[in-house]
Amino acid sequence: MDTFLIPALTTLGYALPELLACGIALAMLWTAARPGKARQLGLIGIGLMLACAVLQLAVGLYQNWVISSSVAVDSAARIGTIFAWLGAVRLLINCVSLAGLVMIAWGLCKATRVEVGHQPQALSK
Repeated sequence: MDTFLIPALTTLGYALPELLACGIALAMLWTAARPGKARQLGLIGIGLMLACAVLQLAVGLYQNWVISSSVAVDSAARIGTIFAWLGAVRLLINCVSLAGLVMIAWGLCKATRVEVGHQPQALSK
């Protein structure tokens, strides 16, 4: 168990900032943003990014478990195959996370777009 605990805590430590940032952003959009299409896009995007961060953490923990549980000499080929598949899974997860970031940017563009014929109001002092 000691061969798994330290790498698992290290993996969690690397994932924690992204998980915290996604959680805080989700809370901010949920509570402070005006209801509308832009907020909905932002919530969907942040939700995708948070789900991807959790999946990346799960893949990392599984990878640590495979390393710690493989003590046989002949398991190197099996580990290589597993890690190749895990690399493909991580690539797909990153593509979904990218879609989440694009949705956030799309929502931001919709929220800040100035309608034709409308003048932005100046901030009063």
